[in-house]
Amino acid sequence: MKTGHVLILLTVVVIIGIVYMVQIRSGLFSTLPSLEIQPEEAKFKRFGLIIDVRSPKEREELGFYPNSIPIAIQDLLKEIPELIGSGLSSKTTSILVYDNGDRRAHIAAEMLYDMGYQKVRYLSTSYDRMLPGRS
Repeated sequence: MKTGHVLILLTVVVIIGIVYMVQIRSGLFSTLPSLEIQPEEAKFKRFGLIIDVRSPKEREELGFYPNSIPIAIQDLLKEIPELIGSGLSSKTTSILVYDNGDRRAHIAAEMLYDMGYQKVRYLSTSYDRMLPGRS
């Protein structure tokens, strides 16, 4: 192959790499797997840790899923390492995150995934759809 062709090929590869990195950083192209789980599937899955990312007021007024741990989304980065230290959680723990059906659980699940928790899932609907007798 001639030197000119090699340089053109190398330039094209570099441009493709740059475009790919820009897309990832801008959120146009996500490399994250889908972390969402439907209530029907979550009902039958066993989670080592269930995190409620709603406010204390929401938890008090609307109730909560049994055995869930309240951690406001803004406190997640601080509280999760403390849970690991206490033995309640590890990087291999299967984690479910929920809210009232807004995007907080989704954001929290992505944060946890980025922290190395590969078995994290979130409900995109309200937690009460997981309760027995609900659909």
